[in-house]
Parts: sequence; C-alpha cells; structure tokens
Amino acid sequence: MRKNITFLLLGLMLSLKLIAQDEPSPFEVNFFPSVHFGFFTGADDVNEYIKEDLSNASVEFGTTDLIMNFTLGVGVGFRFANLVELQPIVEYSLGPKIISGGVSKTYNFNKFSGGMMANFMIPISYNRKSSILVGAGMFYNNMKFEGYSGNAINPRFQVGFSLNNNRFNPQILLALDLAKFEPDDPNPPLTMELNTFELNYSSFRVGVNLNF
Repeated sequence: MRKNITFLLLGLMLSLKLIAQDEPSPFEVNFFPSVHFGFFTGADDVNEYIKEDLSNASVEFGTTDLIMNFTLGVGVGFRFANLVELQPIVEYSLGPKIISGGVSKTYNFNKFSGGMMANFMIPISYNRKSSILVGAGMFYNNMKFEGYSGNAINPRFQVGFSLNNNRFNPQILLALDLAKFEPDDPNPPLTMELNTFELNYSSFRVGVNLNF
C-alpha cells in the first residue's frame, strides 16, 4: 500500500513539474534575424524613370517595371505572457532590376528602415503554444534610387502565425509595408526638379522571423 502511495505521489509531482515547464513564461526576450520577400505595389516614378532611360534600347524579354524586393533584418522581441509583443527592428531592403538584351543594365532601389512593431497574439492551442499574430508599427525609411533619395515615417501592418516553445519561436508573416516618400511640393520650379520624384517602396511582403 505504501509503495502504491509513494508511486502515486512521485507521479503527481512529475506531472506538476511537466505542466509547470509547459506554461508560457510571463516575460521573454528573443533575438531574431528575418528574411522577407516583397512585391512592389506603387513604384510608378521609379518604373517611369527606367522606362524612359531605356526608351532608345531594345528590351527583348520581360518588363522594365520593378517587381520584387528582398529584405534582411534583425530585431529583438519583448514578449509578455505570449499575448503581447514589442519588436524594435532594423532592416535593409534591395529592389533590383536587371535588364538584358540589346542593352545590359542594372538598377537598384534601396531602403534602410528602423522602427517598432507591436504584435497581439490570439492563442489557438493549449497553453498558448501557437497563436495567430496581428501587428502594426511605425518605421523610419530612408529610400534611394539612382540620384534620388528621401526619408519618411510610414506605417506597417502584418498578420501571421507564431509558435512559442520558450526556445525557438518562428513567426510566419504576411505584411503590408507602406514605405513612401512624397515630395513636399508637387509643382516646384525647374531648379527643384529632384523634389518632384516620388520614392514609393510600398509592398506586400511574406517572410519569417526566426526568434531564438
């Protein structure tokens, strides 16, 4: 009888320990690299520049429009009870366009960004180990293309799927990045021609944050 009680108590203690380990931490700090692929939604002035620059050349295949961009970033996630998360992030984005055929030329539309995302987790599993993520944030964006450059503060919105096992927490994300520099004066004098050029890096993005 004593042996049965002893084994029962040991089993109960082990179960309680495992349950305690499985509970989400009240506060976590995660470092993450990120990789994202984006699709431009409104780079009209940049596309028009490329088109006019190649107006006397023969483009044998494809389009002169920018289509995709690639982003590498790093950030830190401050997660509270696996329900709310703050993420300061810095990123570098490259939107290349390679033209080949009658002429060979490469254009690069670049963006450096730094900002903060706030994510809200909607649990969909036991002990909040997996969640639907909904987030929004503001970013300072520095954009450059050929001789044009501009800085702006723009919003970003995202949804995704987040895992949390207190060790490796990947997040799969779909985002709308509204990065855009608009000239202050849409009709400046000719001496201010550079200020009429709109740098629009707005993109639909898909990617992953690899939280450690």
